[in-house]
Amino acid sequence: MSHGYTGAGHGYTGPGIPDVTQVTNSRQPDTNNYLASNLFQLEITRLPTVTYHCQSANIPTISITPVEQPSTFGTYPKHVGGRYNFEDMSVSFLVDEDMKNWLEVFRWIESLGAMESWDTVIKHRDFFSDIVITVMNSAYKRKYEVRFTNAFPIALSGIDFNSSSTDNEPIVANATFTYDSYNITAL
Repeated sequence: MSHGYTGAGHGYTGPGIPDVTQVTNSRQPDTNNYLASNLFQLEITRLPTVTYHCQSANIPTISITPVEQPSTFGTYPKHVGGRYNFEDMSVSFLVDEDMKNWLEVFRWIESLGAMESWDTVIKHRDFFSDIVITVMNSAYKRKYEVRFTNAFPIALSGIDFNSSSTDNEPIVANATFTYDSYNITAL
């Protein structure tokens, strides 16, 4: 049994030391395809026309705040177990000529508070909607479902008209949603 150098490209071998060839092969990815930014589907049950005209959506940043524990030496060692922070979610969509999808979001935001009268405020259970982003692979097969629970809109961009524009460019609006949390499920 040899425990020394075994030759070029193989490194040291012996008890508990794997061959470099085995280590290298185990680090190879299952696929060389990359995640493309246009391989997704968005579903917001409460906003069907926003879903249809969706241009972009994001899986927001998640972070966790570490817990600091004071010590007698004036240092504050950090430990796991703090608070999770979820960034707001953004969706951009083409505004249809009837403004139906823009108005869907506007009416939802309007119904969350008393803009002009208490008659517009909806029942508490109707404030929320789940949002689902389905991530697909390069063969357009569903790979992951990202579900945002208890989402509701907190911002809607305005619409800018411009009579000096010579092109009929579509108007893109942005909606921002907040939510409780999101989870990712393999399909």
